Amino acid sequence: MDLQKLKLLMSVFPHQPGVYLMKDQVDHILYVGKAKDLKKRVTSYLKIDNLKTAALLERVEGLEYILTANEKEALILESNLIKKHRPRYNVDLRDDKQYPCLRLGLEDPYPRLQVVRRIKKDKAVYFGPFSSAGKMRATVDYLQRVFPLRQCRQKDPPRRSRPCLYFQTGKCPGPCHNKISQEDYRRRVQEVVFFLEGRNRDLLKSLKKQMHLASEELKFEEAAVLRDRILAISETLKEQKVVSPRFIDVDVIAQIEQDQVVAVVILFIRLGSVTGMTRLRFKNPAQSPEDYLSDLIQQYYQGGKYIPQTILIPIPLQDHLLLEEVLSEFKGKKVELRIPSRGEGRRWMSMAEENCRSVLEKKEPGEDFQDRTAKPLQQKLGLKTLPLSVGGLDISNIQGDLAVGSFVVFRQGKEDKSSYRRFRIKTIDQPNDYAMMAEMIDRLVSHYPKLPDLILVDGGKGQLNILKDLIEKIPEDQRPDILALAKKTFRAQEGKDGLYLPNRKNPVRLAPDSPLLHFLETIRDEAHRFALAYHHKLREKEIRPRKQKGSLPFQ
Repeated sequence: MDLQKLKLLMSVFPHQPGVYLMKDQVDHILYVGKAKDLKKRVTSYLKIDNLKTAALLERVEGLEYILTANEKEALILESNLIKKHRPRYNVDLRDDKQYPCLRLGLEDPYPRLQVVRRIKKDKAVYFGPFSSAGKMRATVDYLQRVFPLRQCRQKDPPRRSRPCLYFQTGKCPGPCHNKISQEDYRRRVQEVVFFLEGRNRDLLKSLKKQMHLASEELKFEEAAVLRDRILAISETLKEQKVVSPRFIDVDVIAQIEQDQVVAVVILFIRLGSVTGMTRLRFKNPAQSPEDYLSDLIQQYYQGGKYIPQTILIPIPLQDHLLLEEVLSEFKGKKVELRIPSRGEGRRWMSMAEENCRSVLEKKEPGEDFQDRTAKPLQQKLGLKTLPLSVGGLDISNIQGDLAVGSFVVFRQGKEDKSSYRRFRIKTIDQPNDYAMMAEMIDRLVSHYPKLPDLILVDGGKGQLNILKDLIEKIPEDQRPDILALAKKTFRAQEGKDGLYLPNRKNPVRLAPDSPLLHFLETIRDEAHRFALAYHHKLREKEIRPRKQKGSLPFQ
């Protein structure tokens, strides 16, 4: 944008708190920022002299602002807008998954352990997060073996004529059949809490006391079970990496920038032990280190993530106190952001920084995909967006009967099965590709706040035109690129099947042995397999009752 035009747009900004949005020529949001004084903040961009900010300002064609009552509201609104629109020049936590935690509902008469991904403000106690789902499952399996609690989902265990299979295998104490008193069950729950809180001395002391008591009362079987628990816990303690003698929860955030790449590591310390970490990597950030760290903290801890009482950060932040206030509100307790200068805090930060260097040295798994597949695909097909995520659509039915749709997603070239969706077509009972696909797209948009970068449909020009009509109803800044891939792609030289793109008469030709073609065929075939599997499942359900009633066709 012309500098004079930019100054003119900035001149109407008020000296009030709020959020500002920088947009490109087609009204896409490029960057979202917050400010205590909007006018001072946006005019400060004219004084910044660095290549990253210059690259952002070159693309800006529009400036807007939203006023808020105070700076805290501006911070929360900024975070929500970043999550919703994922602007190109803001920190984009594409992998902002909710790590699993363990929940123990102490308000229940017979509490049970649950795996959850969101922490609520209730009377339960939460443990975690676990950065590795595998380690979390291993912990649950261990607890079911050493300190078994009930596993039935009801708030109160239902009364049964006989105990469930979990009781028979030693993974449930059987409260549904009065096999354990409520007092003994509560003692077991306390042992689980001790173990998960890392209060191992208290736990071992309690178990040894129970074991000696059982032995004195000649309950040798019970004493042997307690002895086995003591040995199992002692073995587990040997494997834990304790970094602090204090039972404290701390997150340590380190960041290092090198060659326009920023590596961020968040180290989880729970009850004095390192329980895991998450690694993040950003390319060409347009913000200053202070701004993208502030953005990252807002996004990462918003929406039900576990927030420890202390978060260690590597550099001072301008909105330090404001972030503490917002995080404290999320947690319901005081949260402190602190820069460590010495002692164990400094050692933890050094550990996290060492992992940052490792992230920078190691090539990202997705980088090979970007260089070998995504970029060549974008160039060959003239796509507006680099296709880092690709979705595949397919519909399966027999003359409109039991019509189903499937949607599969590949991210960085790999299946993302957590994003797969299957649909039972509800509104159409006749063969009508347009109506079926319309229903699918409508339901897809409600499932996905942001669709994949490229959507591939099984079929030719007809299916592509249907998809094009439907996609055009979506707001322009949310529209993905689209492509149709027919079944027999160029197996015959004069065949009409191929890669069909919007506003292009002839298909794009790729060699039969092209890796790009094989990648697209893999997605198409996976969508077809997923749809067909669901269709067969529904057909089996329909046929089974007929067999039971004896109404087979040949009878």
